[in-house]
Parts: sequence; C-alpha cells; structure tokens
Amino acid sequence: MKWPVPFVLLLLWTSTALAQPLEVISLQHRRAGQVLPQLMPFVEAGGALSGVNDMLFLRASPRNQAEIRRLVAALDTPPRRLVIRVRQEGERAEDATGASFSGRVVLGAGAPGTTATAHAYQSERRNRSTTQQEVQTIEDGQASIFVGQSLLLPLRQVVLTPAGVIVAESLVQRDLGTGFVAVPHLDGERVTLEISPVDASAGSLPDSVNVMRLFTTVSGRLGEWMELGASSSEERGDTAGIARHGTHSASRQRRLLLQVEALP
Repeated sequence: MKWPVPFVLLLLWTSTALAQPLEVISLQHRRAGQVLPQLMPFVEAGGALSGVNDMLFLRASPRNQAEIRRLVAALDTPPRRLVIRVRQEGERAEDATGASFSGRVVLGAGAPGTTATAHAYQSERRNRSTTQQEVQTIEDGQASIFVGQSLLLPLRQVVLTPAGVIVAESLVQRDLGTGFVAVPHLDGERVTLEISPVDASAGSLPDSVNVMRLFTTVSGRLGEWMELGASSSEERGDTAGIARHGTHSASRQRRLLLQVEALP
C-alpha cells in the first residue's frame, strides 16, 4: 500500500518525538500558557512541548532539554507588582454675549419725549476638573476600581396584553461615578494594557444616566503617561426678542490618560 507523502512525514515526526525522553517541568511562579509562546521557537525539530496549569511536558534531546530548562528558569520569575493610574481631565467653557433695550414715552406740557436705556453684557466661564484613580496589581492580573455612588432610580414598564395595558413600576440600581478594569502584560520595560474605563453621570432628563465607556489596548513604556482617548462636544443657542438679543455657547472636552509603574 502506498501512503501519501504528508502522512509518511507525520508518522516519521511522531515516531521521532515519541523516541525522545519525556521530561516534566514544574513551574513555580508562572502558568504554562504564559511561558509557552516564548519557549516554542527554541524547541528543536522533531521535539514536542505542551503544558497545562503549572506543568510543562517536553520531549526533546538531552541537549535541547537543558536549553529549555535554562529558558524556563529565566521566565519562571515572580510576577512584578504594578500600580496603574488612570487620569480623567475635563474642561468646560461657557460664553454669553447680548444686549437689551428699554424705553418709555414721557407726556408733558410740550411735545412728548422718550427716554431709553441700553445694556450690553458679555460673560465667560471656564471650569477644569481632574480625577485620578490608582490600583495595585501584578502583571497578567486583572485590576478594577470604581469611585462613585449607587442610586435607586424609578423604572416604568408599559406592556400591551390581550387583557389591556399593564403598567409596572419598580426601582433599579444605577452606579454613578468613574472607574476602570485593566489587565497589564509586561515585556521587559514595556507594558501592554487591556483596559476598559467607564464614566457614568446623571443625565439632563429625569432619571437618566449618561455613560461613556471605552474598550482599548494600549502599549508604552513603564512610567510614561499614555493617552487612551478624548471626546468633545459643543452647544450653541440664540435668544431674540423685540428688545433683546443674545448668544450662548458651551463646549466640553475630556481626556483619558494612563500610567503604569513597577513597584519595588
């Protein structure tokens, strides 16, 4: 019987791998999934490496086994302790300009007279706010923090049924404030962070909540501030009448910054 060439190569590779001695390596500080990507490129042709939990299973020549053990010793180190800081910077600007007029007619012995007054105004307001949060964790560990308050808000549900309209009223819990969930991964002095910051505030409508959420991955050096994102909004309105005219504008800008530092 003639076997396909790829199948024959697979049999040769399998028999070669099984012929190699099996070594079980116990990890002290890391999980198998954390070190396998760094170890796989150093496994010799015909060798095999796998792992589960804190155990590695290696089939390779004695020389390659010694090389893999040296690499494991360099990688199987205690996770570094980190502090993650998230800073939210906000700025709100409001400008208003306008003018108003008022007058009256005076009736007297002579011809009627008029008096008039005019008033012009201009105002500017600037408001800046900075909120910074921090939490300690270890590399590859999940960190989360939330600062704010929980409110009970009324919820009304209207359901149409064959028997008529049913109105159900209840209370729901809403968390207002700022926070984030983050998972840091280190590569030397560089850090890659999977982060999801959230900012929830009361809305302009009764019982409403404005939520800003961002899912992103950022990378940079330990100790430097990295920008996660920014948002801006603008409002403008005019008021006009017989004796009054004015304009009003407002703008809001927000920035999210992140810093990760290693603790001693």
